[in-house]
Amino acid sequence: MSKPESNPVLVVGAGPAGLMAALNLAKNGVPVRIVEKLPEFHHASRGAGAHIYYYLGMLDDYLKIASSLPDMVSYKLPGGTEPQKTWKLWEPMTPTPDRPVVGEKKVSLGQYRLEGIFRKHLSNLGVNVDLATELVDLVQDDEGATATLKKNNEEVEKARFAYVIGADGARGVTKRLIGATFAGQTKEADGQVWADVELEGLSDDYWHLWSEPERFTVTIRASGDGENHFHAGIVGVNFDPVDLTDPEKFVNFFYENTGRRDLKFKRFLSISYWKPKMRMVNKFHSGRAFIVGDAAHVHSPTGGQGLNTSIQDSFNLAWKIALVYKGYARPELLSSFEAERLPVVAQMLSNTTELYGHIVSEKDEALREADNNRSAFLQWRNKALFQLDINYRWSPIVLDARGQGGLDEAALKARAYVGYPGEPVHAGDRVPGAPGLVDASGKETRLHDIFKTTLHTVLIFSPETPDADKQIDAVVKTVQSLPEGTAQVVVLARGGVPKARDGTVGYHDSQGYAYGAYYAEEGKVTIVAVRPDTYIGAYVFEADDLKAYFSLIFRNI
Repeated sequence: MSKPESNPVLVVGAGPAGLMAALNLAKNGVPVRIVEKLPEFHHASRGAGAHIYYYLGMLDDYLKIASSLPDMVSYKLPGGTEPQKTWKLWEPMTPTPDRPVVGEKKVSLGQYRLEGIFRKHLSNLGVNVDLATELVDLVQDDEGATATLKKNNEEVEKARFAYVIGADGARGVTKRLIGATFAGQTKEADGQVWADVELEGLSDDYWHLWSEPERFTVTIRASGDGENHFHAGIVGVNFDPVDLTDPEKFVNFFYENTGRRDLKFKRFLSISYWKPKMRMVNKFHSGRAFIVGDAAHVHSPTGGQGLNTSIQDSFNLAWKIALVYKGYARPELLSSFEAERLPVVAQMLSNTTELYGHIVSEKDEALREADNNRSAFLQWRNKALFQLDINYRWSPIVLDARGQGGLDEAALKARAYVGYPGEPVHAGDRVPGAPGLVDASGKETRLHDIFKTTLHTVLIFSPETPDADKQIDAVVKTVQSLPEGTAQVVVLARGGVPKARDGTVGYHDSQGYAYGAYYAEEGKVTIVAVRPDTYIGAYVFEADDLKAYFSLIFRNI
């Protein structure tokens, strides 16, 4: 082990990506400072997302205030009162033993409310956001980085940091300071205006839509912030509503184009304009500085991919920085962040760009709706949008003893976003869950409760064979050679609770869900190393292969 770092990690930007990075680092015992340029926390919806926060201990808080996504209803024009069609934005998935949280109805939560949950959990760990503090310069060297911070637009501070994570958005400075550049497209003829309003006369049971084919869509849905509080948008294609950021003009456009003068706009709480951009950076890091979230990729909000993708950036990065920070891993581990996330983001960008074409109805919309394999007007049929099959099978830090089906790196990257639905799980895939695990006391648990964001979890599927004990002992010895507190060993058996042994926890896979989800063969020891970000790092059959995987992660293995 090398000498651990002493300076904290700087996170620039207190949106979801920055807060996720800070929270995960803090949970891993890494000192962190998070700064935000704005003088106060914002209160605008800025869209909504559906995410799984189970592993961070946030899910209960999320579900307390999240709401269900209402059905969509479009109205005939002119007139604007007669329903034309009612449908779901996407068909919900049914929970399964390996994906237990899928199908949760409460999936909609405004971004600022989500950020409040993050800040609460961060504060519980002694970390608070420094408001009105912006990064203005960054100089790196072999030992760390010197950041120049400006407080209240006047006080200048120079401080040393071990690493810097830029989560300061598309207009943030971190991207420029590391020499990253955006490439992509801007929809110059289009535009979108979004507002949080108090509105009387409209039901909150539906997501209401009025659309003129190939020109605009007006969208209004309840924001979840109280009675008569709605999130409203005017989305233009080949029409730029930039001047509608004036509330009076916004209301006049709404009345004139929907005919719904019976609805009363009582108050505008916020209003903003967005020019559609679909871009990503050419690199995600330079030296000790990294960029995540909107600082690294900007895309259409269609498909609801923004928050999920940004948070996954930070979830992928934080555990790696934590290991390197503590001296447990070589700095080279950090290059896997870009190697893993860049292909995923590139394909996500392609998918959301395709969906952007469905935010306004078309004259031949009935033909598209009839094709169940194609997305239609605000009707997503691409199951990859659930992001359950995102994978890193090509990653330089995953190892699968079975190989990768003869696919080369380019072919593996081509399926980074859509994955391999229905195929056996491989190294680089998101971990399946499994209920029905019973310990020696008779207490039942599930894999989702065993995995930790601060540890590798080594699952050993133990058969009743003469040499199984010897193989398991070799695996335990390998894990015990790792730095203390970085991994746990879980032994699973089909015939009953496995025998107790030092350094392990044993469970009876009473219903066979774990064996089935991981395609573990009867009569053969199967070893699965689960990373702290709940992706499979290794799928192997021998302790030596597990050691080979850990040598990709840790020093001196």
